[in-house]
Amino acid sequence: MIELVRIIENQSNLSSYRATQDENRALQLELLIEMTKQNDLNSKWHPLIATPFRYTPPHPQARFRPQYGKNVFYGSFIEETALYEHAFHFIKQRKHLAIKTDTGIRTVFFVEADEEKSIQIENEPYYTSIMDKNDYSASHQFVLKNPETTFIIYPSCRDPKKRNNAAVLDIKHLSKNPKWESTIKYFYDNKKKQMSWLDYKLHIQWKQVS
Repeated sequence: MIELVRIIENQSNLSSYRATQDENRALQLELLIEMTKQNDLNSKWHPLIATPFRYTPPHPQARFRPQYGKNVFYGSFIEETALYEHAFHFIKQRKHLAIKTDTGIRTVFFVEADEEKSIQIENEPYYTSIMDKNDYSASHQFVLKNPETTFIIYPSCRDPKKRNNAAVLDIKHLSKNPKWESTIKYFYDNKKKQMSWLDYKLHIQWKQVS
């Protein structure tokens, strides 16, 4: 067994509170939103773990997740890699917006994973193409040609030290509950295109991860 770490935003709760500015109304709104969602077929797993598997395709395309492909749980082997990965997506979504700064919190959690049947993408013939920073097409082809593969270990192209990530395509590889979870604080400077993880004293610029 290994441990994977993942950083997420509870977007629905955040949006509800911003929309209502009232805790009770936010809870009522959350219940209404929850009723519109698809049934959770993996209810034995904690929501932090089950959410990536909740929705049926198509999804926004991502590495190892082509349109109409399988659901994927992404995790990193260590926290710092997860910070770089999250910073990439965070800055990408905001770098063209007319904002100056942004502050907030994220949830970080660890979950145990059974990697016994995992494959190392570095051993694949088209490894360089599969790990292209911006073109995910080779990774999509790999998944489509290897439908039996459900646990992929690959080096992060966002982490300067290229430490490992995992793409888990079957929730059965994951423990049913997080081993540990907490919140972490960030500060974003849009002029500098820099995300700072305050608890880790780590500053990540767009040019580092793009």
